[in-house]
Amino acid sequence: MESLSDEIWDVVIAGTSIPQSLLALSLSRSGKKVLHVDRHTYYGGRDASLSLQEAETWMEDLDKFPNSVFNNASISRPISESAESSALKSSRSYTLSLNPQIVYAQSKILPSLVSSRIHTQLEFLAVGSWWVHRAGSLHKIPSTREDVFNDESLSMKDKRGLMKFLRFVLQEEEDESNIMSEDDKNLTLQSALNTKFKVPATLQAPLLALALSPVPASHIPFNLAVSRIRKHMRSMGYFGPGFGAVIAKYGGNSEISQVACRAGAVGGGVYLLGHDLTALAVGEPDTSGDVLLEGTLSNSTKIKARFVAGSCETLPSFARSTQSTEPTEKTFRSINIVNNSFRNLFPQTSDNGPLPAAAIVLVDDGDQLGVGSEKSPVYLQIHSEDTGECPPGQCIVYASVRVEGDETFSKRRLESAIQSLLDTEDASGTLLWTLSYVLSGLATTSDQAPSLLRPSSSVMIFPPDSQDIAFSDNVLDVVKGAWQSVEGPQADDASFLRFEERENEDEE
Repeated sequence: MESLSDEIWDVVIAGTSIPQSLLALSLSRSGKKVLHVDRHTYYGGRDASLSLQEAETWMEDLDKFPNSVFNNASISRPISESAESSALKSSRSYTLSLNPQIVYAQSKILPSLVSSRIHTQLEFLAVGSWWVHRAGSLHKIPSTREDVFNDESLSMKDKRGLMKFLRFVLQEEEDESNIMSEDDKNLTLQSALNTKFKVPATLQAPLLALALSPVPASHIPFNLAVSRIRKHMRSMGYFGPGFGAVIAKYGGNSEISQVACRAGAVGGGVYLLGHDLTALAVGEPDTSGDVLLEGTLSNSTKIKARFVAGSCETLPSFARSTQSTEPTEKTFRSINIVNNSFRNLFPQTSDNGPLPAAAIVLVDDGDQLGVGSEKSPVYLQIHSEDTGECPPGQCIVYASVRVEGDETFSKRRLESAIQSLLDTEDASGTLLWTLSYVLSGLATTSDQAPSLLRPSSSVMIFPPDSQDIAFSDNVLDVVKGAWQSVEGPQADDASFLRFEERENEDEE
């Protein structure tokens, strides 16, 4: 470790979540000296994917080292030990994501993965059907205008209302004024659907699901809902018939993070897993007159750097002296291993389309979510065995709901939603294992784009993560800001995450 102290690092990056990993990747061929550390022995940070044993260790670690992102974690095994011993497989048979997110086909992250040359080390799988679970049954949501037209369960009146709304969604933003006045733009999704498009109440929950709204239709601003549904609709068919989103195999965001870090190491970055940045202070100027930061690693190694980048839970108190002003909220989440494949939730996307590996279910657990309900919707992401996250014959159900008041109430809602799905699929008694926790992050209904926090000119703190089910395009904007700071005046925006192919590319 002595050589680490001898270097003056251009940047020290603390944590291996998606933003830190993309920053390391963006600097990997710049000639900068990059030191990348993570207190954990695995990649991913907030976005990590864990085996069963790692999940146990992660939960224990939260008790020893509390942070502002995760809390109140617990593990339960609902079935008997004897049944579990035969159904729950070995620890390494599971890859459980702490932050499961879908990536829309028209997300900005996908072209960056291609231009940075790491896409060849990633395998993406289709996210298939969207569903609403209501009154003990599943209803497939039509995701395109063609789906609406061909849906025999809809009356002609309902089809006309939906088609009018979807035509509005798919037109260019500058043309919206032809339909909506300035006063109308202050409407919620529910009020706009009721007054402007005459969409019946029974069809508002499916539109809420296409928006992946974390709040009920009576609370989400209409403009925000439209932009979310527009992204969904415009992504449909972009990569192939019948689907509009993907996930990375073997852990989603965690796999992207790990591949980015490995590419950063090949490009010259130095990686230290199992090492924490425990102290940070302003040091003395170097020979060029630049003021350096002086840090201490958890093994007492002293380091010097021109910049330090991380998140609120990976940087010491000096870096956290400036708190985020971004609005935050809490989400109750659970990861559930089910001894059932739920194959009927993954119908082929079209005659020529792929077999999807993930499905989204909005659970209407009482009030119709489009009709005055004040309860936030419950979402279930079901990942099949094809994701590589579980053994054959099983699936992973990721459940989430925005916390409103008592966390215990939110936990009960998730448990009830999962049980209702199991009952509907004749799978009662197949829930093997559950990890539940509360996640704090950026409010997903905020119009404010989060930005880097700068306690000083040389310290960069990534803002709280969005708790959205879909990967946020703003992540790249924030990472680019950090990259520009490290690169300095010579930074060429056109070169951000854009690398030329190298002769040994296949070996990376």
